[in-house]
Amino acid sequence: MPANALLQKLANAYRGRNISHPQLRGVTLAQWMLESGRATSELATQHLNFGGLKWRSEMTPHATKVRYKAHDGEDDYCKFASVEAFIDGYWAFLARAPYKGWEERAGTPQEFIRFIGPIYTPSAGYADKVLALLAEAEGLLGGTADAAAGSPDAVGITNLGTIVIDPGHGGQKTVEGSSWNNATSFSGVKEKDLTLDFCRILRTELLAQAQKANEHVDVVMTRDSDVNPTGAERAGKAASSNAKLFLCLHFNGLDDKSVRGSETFYRAAENGNLNLQDDIAFARDVHSALIGAMQAIDAGAKDRGVKPDTKSGPGKLGVLNDGSLGNKAGAKMCRAAYIEVEFITHPEVDKLLVSGPNAFANRTTVMAAVARAIRHHMKAMP
Repeated sequence: MPANALLQKLANAYRGRNISHPQLRGVTLAQWMLESGRATSELATQHLNFGGLKWRSEMTPHATKVRYKAHDGEDDYCKFASVEAFIDGYWAFLARAPYKGWEERAGTPQEFIRFIGPIYTPSAGYADKVLALLAEAEGLLGGTADAAAGSPDAVGITNLGTIVIDPGHGGQKTVEGSSWNNATSFSGVKEKDLTLDFCRILRTELLAQAQKANEHVDVVMTRDSDVNPTGAERAGKAASSNAKLFLCLHFNGLDDKSVRGSETFYRAAENGNLNLQDDIAFARDVHSALIGAMQAIDAGAKDRGVKPDTKSGPGKLGVLNDGSLGNKAGAKMCRAAYIEVEFITHPEVDKLLVSGPNAFANRTTVMAAVARAIRHHMKAMP
């Protein structure tokens, strides 16, 4: 059975998530597929709770409490702000006293699920139902970081070239040119998790749109898991991939929770930009799509404009460095832009893009618009 968008999103996030027992990744995804009807249940679509996890006080760091009527009656359940929060929350749920001893039975998927199954759901045949979905779950987890749509050599296919997408931050430690995390949303989700999620959606949209339009596009991600490449490594992906475009994605955050708005940066002339007008054109195109989509889903969206990186917090954004991108005077150069999607510390923005019931749909709407702008820009490039 083909995976729906939400299930694929869960699998993509889980593939790159660091867990203490990676050999159990497949069987736990299979369990979530069973519990959520392959990510179609209301608990999954509205609250990102794929495991039917009921509320317990120990879940406070990972979830909030929501009243929900399930097949066995109404009760308090966990509501998660992101699929990453659910993944972490599931493992925290198993750390509770009722599941004590499961780590001694983590050697194989079969041993694990046959131990926790009767505790999790005391119904006959539960473990067998999960194991029946194991192969499908492992197939969903088998993706790769980089992807392409269409064949560049096929007749009638327009080859758009390569774009590098850079999800900001990542990992647990700050490295040269990249902090591990800056902003945290109003509901507690880290910027590094949101950048990766939005970039994965952008990749999916680029590939799907290109395929429908008889186009070929190569999409390279600077990271597809919770790691933190240096700024030079991120920009260097453009050089090693011979990319036409480089797009970095971040979110803003402030102690003043009233501030909001979307903005996009390009390398300033004062910071040594070698292809200033091309970078400005690319930044304007993606920003116009970004703010247009934001205003379509929220009348309160604010346009903070397209700006040189001298007006950014650091005054210079390392990933936009032409040398690191592989750009040289007199040759074709990679165009680069850096978008700050919104201020996730603003409560309404959090509800709109992070924790609200329509957050996943809104993320897709916004990234689909940016994908269309990218494709149109690539088609117009020489």
